[in-house]
Amino acid sequence: MQSWVFYGIVAAICFGINTILYKIASQKGNFSPAFGSLVFGIGILIAFLVYFFAKPSLQFEWKSTTLAIIAGIVWAIGFLAIAIAISQKGEVARLAPLYNANTIIAVVLGIILLKEVPDISQMWRVVAGAIMIVIGAVLVSV
Repeated sequence: MQSWVFYGIVAAICFGINTILYKIASQKGNFSPAFGSLVFGIGILIAFLVYFFAKPSLQFEWKSTTLAIIAGIVWAIGFLAIAIAISQKGEVARLAPLYNANTIIAVVLGIILLKEVPDISQMWRVVAGAIMIVIGAVLVSV
């Protein structure tokens, strides 16, 4: 197995557990989405600081740093939307497939902007798989 596949599986497991833990915390702590997101952000900062100090690297460059900050802001807005949905009694079993329909956005942008699919036969398989994921998300969330 290629190492990036392993890390993809780890991410899937962690993101799946994350939503459950956040919902339990919001039910037990009865906190607002704003406070919950702030505390969540502190947890993120702790994890990233531990990783940074374990493997320190300062390779600063304005363009990539700015894009990474924007990516973080976009990710935070997405998490805040999840936090608000959970605070409005959103069911994780229906909410998670819905927000994970982000797959279609990532696939389309990867194909168009990053030119990551080399040939047409592979592109159709990837697009068809992404469409099936979105259809599944819609069926689960309705």
